[in-house]
Amino acid sequence: MFQENRVLLNINDYLLQKYPDALEEKEEFAYLTSSKEEYSSLNYGVGLRINPDLKIIQLSGKDILDFLNRVSTNALIAVKTYDKMNTLFLNEKGRFIDRTTLIPLEDRCLLVGSPDRENRLLSWLNKYIIMEDIKAEDYSGKYALVDIIGPQTESFLTMILGKQVIISDEKKIRRFDVDGFTFYSFLTREGNGIKFFRFLIEREKFLDFIDYLVGIKSVFDLSVIGKNAFDFFRIKNLIPAYPNEINDLTNPYEVNLINEVSFTKGCYIGQEVIARLDTYSKVRRKMVAVNILHEIANREPFTIIDDNSNQVGEITTLSNMHSFNEQKALALINIKALSDQIKLYANVEGQQIPLTIV
Repeated sequence: MFQENRVLLNINDYLLQKYPDALEEKEEFAYLTSSKEEYSSLNYGVGLRINPDLKIIQLSGKDILDFLNRVSTNALIAVKTYDKMNTLFLNEKGRFIDRTTLIPLEDRCLLVGSPDRENRLLSWLNKYIIMEDIKAEDYSGKYALVDIIGPQTESFLTMILGKQVIISDEKKIRRFDVDGFTFYSFLTREGNGIKFFRFLIEREKFLDFIDYLVGIKSVFDLSVIGKNAFDFFRIKNLIPAYPNEINDLTNPYEVNLINEVSFTKGCYIGQEVIARLDTYSKVRRKMVAVNILHEIANREPFTIIDDNSNQVGEITTLSNMHSFNEQKALALINIKALSDQIKLYANVEGQQIPLTIV
């Protein structure tokens, strides 16, 4: 843990030196240049989202795929080397332990998870590894990941990697050796089908790699992205994240991740609950984007109520970017309360602020 925190600190020090006007909050950067400029890059150009603290678990042994197939939501038993597969880990109640990407390499597998300082996924895996030939280790201190997002991304990456990065199978992981850097690349689609090109590279090369990407941006509108712009982008594109929307109080149906659950492979932990939700249409909440019709300074979680002061939901991510005296947010709201005839309010310290579903 000390080594991981030190590496994270070094990355933050680097960013502060590179971007002296950056605003750091709780080991994250609200922005590096400006939230507006960074969001413009995400929306119209190329955004680099640095993820130095994602949890990465290395799995070794001969029973990896059989074990993961039995305990996680997706069908993994036939996954081959350099295939990529997203899979979810749920508890017995069908709620999240974590959302992960499985990366099978030649002699081991990597699980790329969420930035969980408590190491919940590793502890959960070790609880269920009993007789299997598997060793699970925290490799978060060895790798870091950068997401490259935006409508100019494919052209930018073609300039660096050639057309092969664009025409390659979305289910495949590619290994590249470019200008002294060795890294793994894979593509995932988030929210409204937004493409995230993800690059996994050893931490000792990570800062040089970011310098390299920024240094060759050429004519592209490229920015390193802070939390403010990325949260606003997530909200507009309905992209859930840990721990706001992916946590032990939510299930895959509620946050639009049911496509990462296989309904044909058989049992996994939490399967009975998910099957009941599907069979009997028992899903009660849905993640939606909302407009709050007044700027809110309170950053703490708050509830959503209806005309009769009944609690019908909660805000999970509140944007720090706003316009025309409105704020956008992600919310989990009871499906029955999503009718156009029901007026909804954010309940902030007793004040009822009107909101609308986007």
